[in-house]
Amino acid sequence: MGRAARRPLPGRRRHGRPAGHRHARGGDSAQRPQADFDALGTVTQLGADHGLASLYDVAGLAMMWSVLSAWLQGTALLRTAGVDAVTYAPFAQRIAAGVADWLPGYAEQIDSGSFPAEVSALETDARAMAQLIEESEAVGVSAELPKLFKAMADRSIAAGHGGEQYPVLIEEFSRPGPADD
Repeated sequence: MGRAARRPLPGRRRHGRPAGHRHARGGDSAQRPQADFDALGTVTQLGADHGLASLYDVAGLAMMWSVLSAWLQGTALLRTAGVDAVTYAPFAQRIAAGVADWLPGYAEQIDSGSFPAEVSALETDARAMAQLIEESEAVGVSAELPKLFKAMADRSIAAGHGGEQYPVLIEEFSRPGPADD
């Protein structure tokens, strides 16, 4: 039996833990006693708007798929040099944790609408994205994901945001993209 056949049915697990497990995670917009939440695992109270929990859930899926896709891109690149996924995983985990540490500062920039290039300017990031695309193509790995990043960065640079920091891309994420028009 293949790996996919052994997966639990959708809805049976939350974030890798069985529903009801003390380490399961999720969000809830209903007003409920804390004891109800404790029985479910770690649940975050999100307020009275019941639709907000669902929106948080899909926002979490966006995070999950983005991180996993970036890891798969790196894994595919390194496999061309004989590095297996198990060897790369701890390095990637440290990178992901480091990037996660940037989120509070980036969130402040997004909420303030000011994106000073404290670490690097978007133009610098776009050059690194071009290098990732070039390297991916050179070793025969799909460059589709980094091309998406670069296309969004290029649109933002063309709109005059090249000297600002990466979170300025919120403007690109906040409107339909060319394929959505």
